[in-house]
Amino acid sequence: MGKLKLNHFNLVDNFHLLAIHSSSEIFKIAFEINKKLKVSLKRIEDISYKNNKTSHSIYKYESLKYDSKMFLFSNKSMSDNNQISGGLLFQDFSQLNFILSEFPKTEYFLKIEQGEFNIPWLINILKKCSSILSCYKVEIQNEKSKYNLIFE
Repeated sequence: MGKLKLNHFNLVDNFHLLAIHSSSEIFKIAFEINKKLKVSLKRIEDISYKNNKTSHSIYKYESLKYDSKMFLFSNKSMSDNNQISGGLLFQDFSQLNFILSEFPKTEYFLKIEQGEFNIPWLINILKKCSSILSCYKVEIQNEKSKYNLIFE
């Protein structure tokens, strides 16, 4: 029997990705974005990677009027691994995991799918939020990272 090969397909980049730096919790950022942009980001089920050992918080807003979706998600997540070590029977190790590993210093991302948006205007509005330290648009080059951004 022949081998079945999966072809990699190019993902269409029909989204904008904004990096958000903040020391606040994600729910505070979602609240401020809701207030400033007059949207309704709501928490949905966490994203799990690496055999469900890590999970990342995610908020979603869907606009039927503008045929677009917004996702606010945490880039960083801690996972606790119990491993057997030579000195101690069980030793806890915490490991930091990222959805987009090429941006290890970015705490949160805002992904905007479809729709027509004035991104510079949006970035200026987000910078006015008291819990957001900085915000800017990023481009993803790594195909694996693009697959990590498929939430539905």
